[in-house]
Amino acid sequence: MQPFKYKPKKNSGLLKHKITFLKPPGEIVNGWPTQDWTEHVTVWAGIETQKGLRLFESAAVQMQDLKKFSIRYRNDVEDTMRIRHKGQDYDIFSMTNDDENNQWYTILVREVL
Repeated sequence: MQPFKYKPKKNSGLLKHKITFLKPPGEIVNGWPTQDWTEHVTVWAGIETQKGLRLFESAAVQMQDLKKFSIRYRNDVEDTMRIRHKGQDYDIFSMTNDDENNQWYTILVREVL
């Protein structure tokens, strides 16, 4: 039996994309509530594209972009935030602490239309 065959280790060399976490409007910055999404922190991430999802709105078919981001564990990011990658914003709909050992986050996101 090969070691790590069924549970491969995460490789930090795959974290080659910069993403930025955005705080929601209404957060207090410099003593004042904000009116729009503000940058919180920029980190390195690995990105996997998931299968697309069709949305039927107003008699038009639109494709929604689903992605999976992998980042190192941070205690200052929340699922109420958004992620910006290459100018495109994404809503977080699932944020999982892998194996609950505070080493990796797997974040599932969908494109903001």
